Amino acid sequence: MKFWVTLEGRDTEVEFRTEGKRVWLEMAGKTLEADFERLPDGEVYSLLVAGRSSEVGVETAGPSLEITLQGSTVPVEVRDPLEKILQSVRRTSVASGEETIAAPMPGLVVEIKVKPGDVVAAGQPVAVVAAMKMQNELSARHPGVVGQVLVQERASVSAGQALVRIRTESS
Repeated sequence: MKFWVTLEGRDTEVEFRTEGKRVWLEMAGKTLEADFERLPDGEVYSLLVAGRSSEVGVETAGPSLEITLQGSTVPVEVRDPLEKILQSVRRTSVASGEETIAAPMPGLVVEIKVKPGDVVAAGQPVAVVAAMKMQNELSARHPGVVGQVLVQERASVSAGQALVRIRTESS
């Protein structure tokens, strides 16, 4: 399972897998392998890494986790890698005066609710994508004018694929 992790302001993708009481973490080309045991006092784990034992505390802190190791606590954000793709699309869009509505996950376009030239309000639905037996209504985040519709209804789309481009009112 892959995650997007932010630790001390640095982002990295981490692949995580377990088998029984063994865990593997792969990040930045390095692999960490450890034995682990959940201790009876809550979200505290005993890790055995390369013959060295450590206690690691894990607490939920809002949308983040707080990891405590050797007396030091560090906030860690753990998210799906798809969020990174969508966030980069949003940053680019806002900076360029254009908003791109993208598919949040692989699926099928059920409905396109706008056409080029349509004026849209912030929060207005522009497309519906079916994924995992659920329909996701995708809305404009900013007011503007539809510049392009990039897909047709009933088209299969991949995660992060651009569906609709909107020229925001600031451009």
